[in-house]
Amino acid sequence: MKYAWIIVLLLIAGLFIGPLWDGNTGYMLIAVGNYTVETSLVAAIIILVLAVIVLRVVLGFIMRIIRGTSWGLKWFGERRTTKARNALTDGARALVNGDSHAASSAFNRSWQLRHDGTVALFASYAAARNEDYSQAREWLQHAPQPSELALAETLFTLQQEPEQAANRIAEIQQLRRDYPRHPQLLRLALTAYQSLHRWDDVIACLADAARLQLLNETEISELTEKAYREHFLAAGREGQASLATKWRNLSRDSRRKAAIRRAYLAVLKIYQQQDVADKIAARGLKRGDLKLAHLLEKQLLVAGPELRNYLQDQLKKQSENGLLLQAMGQIALMTKEWSLAERALRRSAELVPSRRVWLDLAHVYAAQGNSQAALEAYEKALRD
Repeated sequence: MKYAWIIVLLLIAGLFIGPLWDGNTGYMLIAVGNYTVETSLVAAIIILVLAVIVLRVVLGFIMRIIRGTSWGLKWFGERRTTKARNALTDGARALVNGDSHAASSAFNRSWQLRHDGTVALFASYAAARNEDYSQAREWLQHAPQPSELALAETLFTLQQEPEQAANRIAEIQQLRRDYPRHPQLLRLALTAYQSLHRWDDVIACLADAARLQLLNETEISELTEKAYREHFLAAGREGQASLATKWRNLSRDSRRKAAIRRAYLAVLKIYQQQDVADKIAARGLKRGDLKLAHLLEKQLLVAGPELRNYLQDQLKKQSENGLLLQAMGQIALMTKEWSLAERALRRSAELVPSRRVWLDLAHVYAAQGNSQAALEAYEKALRD
């Protein structure tokens, strides 16, 4: 509106100053029926401006009187409410269509027409979708009962400043207790716990993450293995007895989970508890809790009698099983039985060739002093 008034004033100034500058103020003849009025152009402009001002004042006075009546209040109030409701509908529609910027503008327009707490909540959500978290938090202050929106405020803060998690762990844990089934809170909590190496807290969240399908099966398995590996490593630093106690204190179902068993097996190998690792690996394979392919992939085999006997028994039943041959070859490599390792790995390479098999075979050839065969095996490993 102010720009329109500036343009009008410039036109008036031009009409007023132009004729004066030229020395000719001009004149205007107004004829209505038998009546005529002759006046200068400047005077006509001044009269027109005054008439507009007076008309605006009169109309404003009339509108003030109308608004003061019950009918006026009702009519103008309903008109304002209708505009606010329409803007809210536009914002909701834009939000559903994925246009959060248009939704934010519509909610802001609705708020200006009518201060509705529900609009503030929608506006806060739209601002968060636009990653304008400071604006989202500001909108929360206009929502009904903002003290009950601690969860939203925390989510917005951690999304904007993840490093704040270290200072708000107690708050996050309390919110997790209050909202155990909130997926976004759980995702942020898991991220915070991992960044702070709070692995016991990660473990406590795993069941909820699986229940809420926050992660797929592969991601759940990897996170479980990583968290329990760090959990067992911490126990192992306190001694073998502490590590064994941590394992025994787990439920039977937990000990049978592949990811947890692999984590324990990896830590046993790190702390060189070969006898225990041998039993954990062999019994896990016998019960079907572990997959031989995973043990091979993660380098979790150990050269123990129980595991070796299991593999030999399986090879009697499946003599052409490439994975069993690879496992037997790796164990023979650990015990430096070069001839057995060569036969098992060479046959495995024929059945299920892989980079790992060729590298192990190259290691065996190098140990036997067969440099040409070792070089050929390395070249095949690079090609696979």
